[in-house]
Amino acid sequence: MFKPKLTLISHAGTSLDADAVLPNPFRLLTWNLQKTDFSHYTHRPIEQLLEIETPHLLSMQEAAIFPMQNRFFNLPFIMAPNIETRRRHFGVLTACRFAMSAQHQLLTRSRELGWTTHKTALVTEHRLSDGQVLTHINIHAINFVPNRLFQRELTLLWSLISEKSGPMIVSGDFNTWNKTRVAILENAVRQLGLLQVVYPDVTPIKTLNRQILDYVFYRGLSVESARAFDVKAISDHNPLEVVFSL
Repeated sequence: MFKPKLTLISHAGTSLDADAVLPNPFRLLTWNLQKTDFSHYTHRPIEQLLEIETPHLLSMQEAAIFPMQNRFFNLPFIMAPNIETRRRHFGVLTACRFAMSAQHQLLTRSRELGWTTHKTALVTEHRLSDGQVLTHINIHAINFVPNRLFQRELTLLWSLISEKSGPMIVSGDFNTWNKTRVAILENAVRQLGLLQVVYPDVTPIKTLNRQILDYVFYRGLSVESARAFDVKAISDHNPLEVVFSL
């Protein structure tokens, strides 16, 4: 049901600074948008919607775009869709005004509840100011399946990125709503040598059964600051902002 006919949807070729590297420091914003219709904001910067400084890298889950749309919050983007309808594509979307290249898209083998939708992940690469390449994984983990299938899908994704060296960020909605899923995720990030971003105030971060759902993990970088926003009446999740430096 609704399985996308398209794979990657890329409008990164229209980047404003196609040869530019991410600045140091750089600002990441990750957010599950809950399929909200952002058509009024398509060509407006996201900082006009949120009271934030301009992000350099957007990591969105459950983003919605129109066919042939070439900007998302006025940024070039790459989308890995998991749902396609006649009027919309939905999926994970990474947007950036600097040089960006898609490496992998992974649609889950399992469907939620056994017959409905897949989930998806997107792997992109971004050049840093010191010459290194940052690998960014934008993920919306599968929900409504047994824990063993949740683990299997993470293992499949990890097999694509396990050989990646250098700086890495993994961000998104992991649907870790029970302790078993949390333990599976913690073991997986240890395998990649990742650290979890810690926030001064975790109150705004979406939880279910008292378990956090949204995370940012990293390696090879330093965290300058981290903040969780309380944004009402847009999504059932809240955005997370992290400022990284080399």
